[in-house]
Amino acid sequence: MSFNTEYFRVPSITELGGRARIPSSKPETQRAIIAATLTPGSSRIYNDLRCSEADTMKAACRAVGAVIHEHDGSLEVQGNGGELKACNRVIDARGSGLVFRSFSALTCFSPGAAVVSGDAILRTRVMAPLIDALRNLGARVEYIGDEGKAPIVNWGGGLRGGRCRLPGNVSSQFVTAIIFAAPLADDVTEIHVEGEILSVSYIRQTIAVLRQAGVRIEANDDCSHIIVYPGQYLAATHRIGGDYTSASYLIGAAALFPGITVLENIDRRSLQGERAIIDVLEALGLQVRFDHDSRTLTVTNPHEQLRGDVEFDARDFPNIVPTLAAIGAHVNGTFRVVGASITRLHKSSRVKAIVTELAKLGVNIHPLFKDGVYDGFEIWGHGEVYKGGMTLSSWRDHRIFMSLFVASLRSKQPNLIDGYRDVVCSFPDFFVQFKRLGVPCHEAGEEAADIGVLQAVQAL
Repeated sequence: MSFNTEYFRVPSITELGGRARIPSSKPETQRAIIAATLTPGSSRIYNDLRCSEADTMKAACRAVGAVIHEHDGSLEVQGNGGELKACNRVIDARGSGLVFRSFSALTCFSPGAAVVSGDAILRTRVMAPLIDALRNLGARVEYIGDEGKAPIVNWGGGLRGGRCRLPGNVSSQFVTAIIFAAPLADDVTEIHVEGEILSVSYIRQTIAVLRQAGVRIEANDDCSHIIVYPGQYLAATHRIGGDYTSASYLIGAAALFPGITVLENIDRRSLQGERAIIDVLEALGLQVRFDHDSRTLTVTNPHEQLRGDVEFDARDFPNIVPTLAAIGAHVNGTFRVVGASITRLHKSSRVKAIVTELAKLGVNIHPLFKDGVYDGFEIWGHGEVYKGGMTLSSWRDHRIFMSLFVASLRSKQPNLIDGYRDVVCSFPDFFVQFKRLGVPCHEAGEEAADIGVLQAVQAL
């Protein structure tokens, strides 16, 4: 499967190490921007992530009245106090599910009709459970195109509150969207999340942001029952931590080569489920050490070859599933991941994508299914060094590209992967940081140079 013809040549290397910086958390940045937008005062967001999806969130918030100033190392947000200005244009979520879903809910408080749309990939993603729940709370929302999919028109008029139900195994963003809108409703909102709850750490991140903004919210331990009380968002100071999903690519590469790697901008204390990448390293015999004062992580890999027979349940850290496959491809033993069914609803069907592409390299990987859908994979490895020289597809998904990049580093011959520009979605200086660890980065092409791809990506 190939979606575009711009390829990146991933070099074959024999060693890796040094010092690199992890980007700040995209989910934490986006949530802080929403909360700050809904306050009547000025909030400050420190250590925010500057990437295309954060830019999309800022554009959407500006469209409903937020004034956002970008400073070196922080954002200053003057909120609208929950009084959304008239939306006289389409709110374009582009490829961001969180932007689309959050603004499908927030535009209930628009004084006039608001259209919320997105790109071709987003328009294939499931939205019906959220829209059904909003309608149960009093929203007047209609689909403009295909039933159950973006785009939508929200006619405004507010939310009355009450009870709604959402499935726990489709998207945690449905819950997040209603939580953000609920304080503006006329009455208390009760959210019942039914069945298996996947990606619950993202719901907890949302709850934490609302509490920091002074909103009264109650939740039981597994977040299956959430109560949000009407109230005013208050201006707050938000400090964004490092992103463990983005860190997983640097950490995954460090796991494939003996040596020492130091990663900056990371906090041991984090609500991010993807922090589980640390557990993966320890299960494979690597040494990890956090330094709280300097906010660094030191990864020491004493092994020429990873060994182990391990299994991980990824229900609460689905975004690193492709990274786990990239690591597992180089483990001598059985490497098994389950609980990843929700990834079929992400930018690509991620288990299917990573299994398909790694199989091209010769990885002995097989998909695992649950109730007829892709739920994980199993790799039976002998520590192979793969021949390489393959052309791989990112499936138009930045996380698939970055995972295949990691998996390709130990190949005997360079691999070509399309979709390299998409790293701007969450990790704009991906190539810069890998270069700091000793990985030469070149665009594929006769006139390519190290700086070429970096300038091309940074210019987006």
